[in-house]
Amino acid sequence: MDLSGFSKELEKDSELSVLQRSSLKPLYFTSISVDGDNGNSPLSNTVYNSVLEPVLAQPLQTLEQSLSNFAEIKKKLIYTGLFRDVKISLDNEVSSDGLKDLPRDVAKDYALEMPIPTIARIHLTPIDLNRVSLTSFTGDTLSSIGGRYSFINNFGKAEVLTLQSKLAYQPFKSNIDEKVLEAKLLIPLQKNPSVKAVFDTNYANIDLNGQPFIEKKDQHRQKQVSVNVGVQKQWVNIKTGLAPVLYNGLSVVARNLDEVRKEASEAIRQFDAPFVKNSFVSQLLVDNRKFFGLFPASGLKFSINNEYVLSQTFDKKAGTAVSQNEGFDKLAVDFEAHRAFFGNKIINSLELACGGIFPAGKTSSLVHHIDKFYLGGISSLKGFERNSVGQHGGNLYYKLGLASSFKLPNTPSNSPLRLQFFFNAGDVQNKKPTQFSFASSSGISLLYKSSLANMDLTYAFPLTYRNQDIQKPGFSFGVSMSLY
Repeated sequence: MDLSGFSKELEKDSELSVLQRSSLKPLYFTSISVDGDNGNSPLSNTVYNSVLEPVLAQPLQTLEQSLSNFAEIKKKLIYTGLFRDVKISLDNEVSSDGLKDLPRDVAKDYALEMPIPTIARIHLTPIDLNRVSLTSFTGDTLSSIGGRYSFINNFGKAEVLTLQSKLAYQPFKSNIDEKVLEAKLLIPLQKNPSVKAVFDTNYANIDLNGQPFIEKKDQHRQKQVSVNVGVQKQWVNIKTGLAPVLYNGLSVVARNLDEVRKEASEAIRQFDAPFVKNSFVSQLLVDNRKFFGLFPASGLKFSINNEYVLSQTFDKKAGTAVSQNEGFDKLAVDFEAHRAFFGNKIINSLELACGGIFPAGKTSSLVHHIDKFYLGGISSLKGFERNSVGQHGGNLYYKLGLASSFKLPNTPSNSPLRLQFFFNAGDVQNKKPTQFSFASSSGISLLYKSSLANMDLTYAFPLTYRNQDIQKPGFSFGVSMSLY
């Protein structure tokens, strides 16, 4: 919060009569009280001492210094992620002992009257955090079930440890296509909670057999373990409503392919050995969307994800380790904007996305098929099978989405059920095409969004397509349910 905004907030408080008497007198803070913290897992005294240090270390301050320091304190408490609101009020210390700890010659130093003994009161409104959640998704081509448990502020450092898992499978088939386990730890810095240390580890077992977007000769199983260590920085701007989040860190990914067929293509066989990728990852997220229920009604969301691969190491079956010194850079940009009309009866949405994989050296680098871009599916490009647009995994991609959603007749204005007309188009290529072409479709969707369930029932018909695109005209559906 900026200084002027915080000053206006204080002036509205009836307890500020002491400050209204004279803005020239310095303030002497005799005590700071904090109430409203979570009784089961409050912040530790160490964290509070670090956050309140500007006032605790120098209790004698001018009014301007006090407003600036408490505005910064409010920001830091919000940055912990534990509180929805923080209110700070200043009041006169009526006790005659309010200035007993103040040196006698302090008035001479300021050449003013004796300071005003002041009490600072901080009232916290905690966020209702969900520690446990179960989520299931059912679609016509892919289903999944997962769970998450979070340990929040157990040590009083505003730390969050999240454990989650997911199983993905094709409906009406007995085999499991994907098993994922993940542990993620965020630890804010005590003196600056807007900066968080991030530790993330992930294990995935993926079965690509029977997937329509992969040729039968190239189908296989794959195991993957990744470790990510980095730093996350967040900013908050009250005036614009923007809260950018920046992450920078190092990533190590180890992969191993199983059950590779003898007739597999070179793109698959070249990775048929233990493989380790080291990279530097940067992510930027800017999101100021405002929601009507759970439908984004206004604002924008913008994200940039960049991965610079430092090295790739292949442990060949012959026992020789071959290092690919020339890595590559993978860049993806996503943008979406929303605007409502006629009191949210109509919401128009625009989505743009593009990305590319570029060699870091003069020669092209090997790119694992999991690292490539894919398009297609109800959550990606409607009207086409999952991951089945263009090259079915390529180095370049783009996507355009236009949509208008409407309130259904005879339903409440805040109904979670809306009708949406959409148009989407895109393509995936390994290199810049010599002839411009793309896959596109249009259709209508019935959407339902609530805190417990989301539904997307879509009827789509492809408008333009190529031989390599796998169409999916007609109905598609996806239903997700969450229990907290």
